[in-house]
Amino acid sequence: MILRRAILALALLALAAPTIGQTQPILSSQANLQQQLVAIATVPSGKVGIAVIDLTTAREFTAHGRDPFPMASTVKVAVAAMFLAEVDAGRRSLAKMLTLDEAMRSGSDGIGKLMPFPGVTLSAGNLLELMLTVSDNTASDMLIADLGGPAAVQRWLTRNRVGGIRIDRNIARLVLDNLGLPMLPGKTAAETLWASNPLGEQQRSVAVAAFDADPRDTAQPIAFAHFLARLDHGDILKRASRDLLFAIMARCHTGGDRIPGGVPIGTPVSHKTGTLAGISDDVGIVTLPDKRKFAIAIFTDGIADGPVRAKIIADATRAAFTTMSTR
Repeated sequence: MILRRAILALALLALAAPTIGQTQPILSSQANLQQQLVAIATVPSGKVGIAVIDLTTAREFTAHGRDPFPMASTVKVAVAAMFLAEVDAGRRSLAKMLTLDEAMRSGSDGIGKLMPFPGVTLSAGNLLELMLTVSDNTASDMLIADLGGPAAVQRWLTRNRVGGIRIDRNIARLVLDNLGLPMLPGKTAAETLWASNPLGEQQRSVAVAAFDADPRDTAQPIAFAHFLARLDHGDILKRASRDLLFAIMARCHTGGDRIPGGVPIGTPVSHKTGTLAGISDDVGIVTLPDKRKFAIAIFTDGIADGPVRAKIIADATRAAFTTMSTR
């Protein structure tokens, strides 16, 4: 009898203990993920803002989520969403042909590098693709101009009750101000970028500090995550436009070491990066193995090393993906 009890006790212990190589499940409580994000956002210099929203339960996880951060090129998601809303309303078409005003030509990837000669005319659909996949600044400013300028995009956000996101400048002017270069008389921001010499290191440092303190063109991480969640839920766009937006974002070529770097290869990710001096951002929707999804917005500012900024973004994404996958 004693022997049988001993054998039974050992069997129960074997059932309770993990097998060799089995991973202990990470606690999936809100407190656990919250603690991980706060730890990741604690940096020796600069600042980091993170927001994650479980799109099934609507639970939120943040670190400095209500602080404003420079959006950089993540603002292009809002530009694309407004254009697609105009398509939904019948006021614009993806087939609409837009001709580049050479005074708007920037030197970024896309049109600036691949189409060097005057006479560029592309459909709005192709401009959306360039803006979201290679972060083409020229394509972005062509679409912003067609929509009526940055103020028109801001009014559209306000009408749709999207708070915590502020849009003030087109992309060429945003880059010009980040570089600390003054506008040249009689020239556009894009033309000034082509004609100006870079500042010296000391002047550049002062310009970056001023840009970081500027409240214009900033977003709260939680506000951007809510914006993505509403887009995913179909609150703002019709299904076809929503699906197109996220399909283009899934083809994003930039920032492979940011949000995509924090999830297993093959994980569906629709995202948009933003990069300026000392700034790396990434926002998007990540799909879990069981098809549940989460919205994530991560902004870093004032951190000189680009790979360090990318690792922070990847680490925060990995924490959210791992924790949510174990539920």
